[in-house]
Order: sequence, then structure tokens, then C-alpha cells
Amino acid sequence: MTSNSARMTITRQWEVLKLLPGRAPGTTSRELAEALEGAGFVVSKRTVERDLSELSRLFPIVCNAKGRPYGWYWAKDASIDMPGISVAEALSLSLIEQIMKPLIPKSVMQSVQPRFRQAKKTLNGLKSGQKLSNWTEKVAHVPASLPQHPPLVKPKILETVQNALLHEKVLEVTYQSMGKQEASNLRLHPFGLVQRAAVTYLVASAEPYEQPRLFAMQRIEKAQQTDTQAILPDDFLLQDYLDSGALQFGSGKEIKLKVRLFSDDVVRSLTESPISEEQEIHEDDEGAVLVANVKDSWQIRWWLLSYAELVEVLAPEALRSEAARRLSLAAQRYAV
Repeated sequence: MTSNSARMTITRQWEVLKLLPGRAPGTTSRELAEALEGAGFVVSKRTVERDLSELSRLFPIVCNAKGRPYGWYWAKDASIDMPGISVAEALSLSLIEQIMKPLIPKSVMQSVQPRFRQAKKTLNGLKSGQKLSNWTEKVAHVPASLPQHPPLVKPKILETVQNALLHEKVLEVTYQSMGKQEASNLRLHPFGLVQRAAVTYLVASAEPYEQPRLFAMQRIEKAQQTDTQAILPDDFLLQDYLDSGALQFGSGKEIKLKVRLFSDDVVRSLTESPISEEQEIHEDDEGAVLVANVKDSWQIRWWLLSYAELVEVLAPEALRSEAARRLSLAAQRYAV
């Protein structure tokens, strides 16, 4: 048996042990084979039966022979706290680490880091013969907008902010706002951290105000956690704040958008992926018209301007005038 074959056998048998229930009537070899197939193993019912026979000599697992089909389970009082992780768990942890790392406090990351390392080791050790081992090479996430490299956030500042958020303590920060020449010294009451595309934002109130604001993490030049307890509004929920359109950067008020569409491709795209739950596209004498309830935001403006000559804003009038002004200025830039 080659080293890779032996490793695959051990991994498969370890997975079998993790799948076994703690009591009768147990799980049949056919059910185990199907579960292993679902996890990406190429295995037959007969192979599982041989695995169970071998494992029963080493582990306290028993076969329920009172009736067919026979079920396997852990013996009474046996410890079934199996160390290690399955291939499916390793895959999930690998993807979670990539996405969630900026949002998880360092203290928490340190506690789960061994699991992340074990996940990588599991996947790296099974590059052939196991279907899920290379799943991360078969799936990818591509942002719809122009991809940008994440701005640099100082690790120490990120750790300080995460700890203050975790322990609900006031932060003293030096913050460089986008439109100001000089940085400001602020006392912040942290409410949450949000990842939007490449940028991580701290949601917090700045003394003496109570309403939540957004602070881009890369613009925090200094941060120190204080011993003062942060004051969080009783009715504040991060998800409600996001649902209000906070990270779409605008008034957040709902508007009825009416847009004429001059492209069949745009019509199809919006039919397949609506911009609102309350959206309809109908035909009139001049073509297709989109009507949708959306949040009034910079994001909706960028989206409309990206279509340029393929759309015409019909309502609301203020948004139509703004789009006309911006497109007119753009046309002047390109005039020859």
C-alpha cells in the first residue's frame, strides 16, 4: 500500500468513526457509504463493511445484529469525542478564515487558529483521490464592482478596536477624515464592525453625539482602549442599521425609481437579478420601463451612471436632474 493510499484509508476510517451514532439501532453500512460519497470519498458498501470490521477490533463500536439491515454504533459509555476534523469541516473552515479574519477578534482567532491550521493540513494532505480536497480550487468569488486591493489597516489598531468592541469599552482614536486636512481626536463608543468590499468599517458613536457613524478602519491612525464602559443604545441592532441603507452612503430614504431601459441585455439582467423585492418591468409605447422601490444612496447613483446611454432616469425628478448634470459634465470632458 502506498503512503497516499494508506493516508486515504486512515482518513476514510476516521470519517466512519465520526459518523457513527452513540446508540442503537445504529447506522447501516449502506448509509455510511452514502454519507462518505456525499463527503467526496469514492467508496463501496463492501469497503465500508471491511472498515467497520477492522475498526471494531480497535474501537468500542458494536453491530446491532437483532435485525436486518445491521446497524453500527458506539458501545454504551464509550467516549465518542473524536479529535480531528472531517474534510467537509476543513473546507468550511478554510473558506471562513479567508472571509471572516478581519471581523474576528485576535483573542478569538488565536483560540481557533489551531483548527484553521488543521484544516489546511487536512486539505493539503489529500490532494488526490478525495473530491472535496481541491474544492477551494473549483469555486471563487468575484466582486461585481472594480476589484480594489484592501487598504492597509495596522494590525495593532485592528486588535485594539476588536477588543474594545468585544468588551464594550470606549475607544480614544486619532482619525483622519476624508475631507479634512488634519486628523481629529475622538472618543468612540463602538457598536460593530462591518466588511464592505475591500474596506472594514467601525460603526460607532462619537462623543458627545449618540447616533451611529461609520469610521473607515484604515483612517484610524491611533487607537487606545479605555476603562470607560461604552454606551450602546438599547434599541440598536447592527442588522437594522445595515438594512436602513447605512453602508449605501446616502439619505437612506426610500424612493420610487423609474428608469427607461434601452438594452435587451439590461432588461434580462434586471429580470434575473432584481434590484428590489418590489420591482417590476413593463412595456409601453417607447420600450421597457423599470419601476422599483430603492434606498436613495450613492450606490444607486453609481449604478445608474454606469449604464450611461443604456438607461434614462424618469423619476424622481431630482435624481433625473442630477444624472443629467453629471452626464453633461462628462460629455464636456470628452468633447473634441
